[in-house]
Amino acid sequence: MTTAEEYRLLGFTDADREDAEKLDADPQAVAEFAAQLRRVIGTFPAEGDLTAPDDPLVSLAAFLETLPDIRRYHRELGISDEVSWATLADLGKQLEVSRRTNGEFGLETHWWMTIHWTGTIYALGRLQFLLHQVPDSHPVPGTEPGEWVIGVHIPETGPLTPELVDDSFDRAREFFPRVFPEHPVKTATLGSWLIDPHLLDNLPQDSNMVRFGRRFTPYGEPVDSQDSAIFFTFRSHDLTNLAQYPRDSRLQRLVLERIENGGTWQTAFGYLRL
Repeated sequence: MTTAEEYRLLGFTDADREDAEKLDADPQAVAEFAAQLRRVIGTFPAEGDLTAPDDPLVSLAAFLETLPDIRRYHRELGISDEVSWATLADLGKQLEVSRRTNGEFGLETHWWMTIHWTGTIYALGRLQFLLHQVPDSHPVPGTEPGEWVIGVHIPETGPLTPELVDDSFDRAREFFPRVFPEHPVKTATLGSWLIDPHLLDNLPQDSNMVRFGRRFTPYGEPVDSQDSAIFFTFRSHDLTNLAQYPRDSRLQRLVLERIENGGTWQTAFGYLRL
């Protein structure tokens, strides 16, 4: 049973903790997904190795049930409690985002949390880093197919100051060779609408976001992701009524004006050498 202290360390708000304590998910479905999670912890599962339930609350119940398992795996690797809890606390953040987006208790991004519970992503300061292999279908310049890289992810936890970003990369350079010496990495990758060239060219060049994006060398072909721009800027999926959204920041105005002018936001790809 999850304790009050564990809920706190997982980043649950009071409202989400209260709802989680009353959670009534299908016990058989929870047990089946928990068994899947235990089976693949530490194996860097490929696509198709793990099937998330249709019901996000089944996933949530399974995450809570297997909390001791992923915590044990972290300890066995010598990962500090600080990094372990900071990584797993994304669960509380995602619950809060889901409530803000949909107005009720839920875990819209339950598929995203499976990578935390299988031991493939780690929060190191401001950024998260996902250890994975370069797929044949999306090669990264200067790497071999199957080479290990770390994918950069940007949680919603504050500004992307150069100092915080430098600190995260410094931590990653120490963390991965120590914890996963069998998977050497020399490259970090990023796939995000935050490095769409339109955004980088139309925000102030000295802004934290642009300075962050300019660290990465573009590669590959961008893909359309209009929903990502709306969701990550406004925490909504509604593209039908743009007038409802605030235009308080330059970023908010840029996102909305591009769509209103017939443009499409895209996820672009970049890499940098560690």
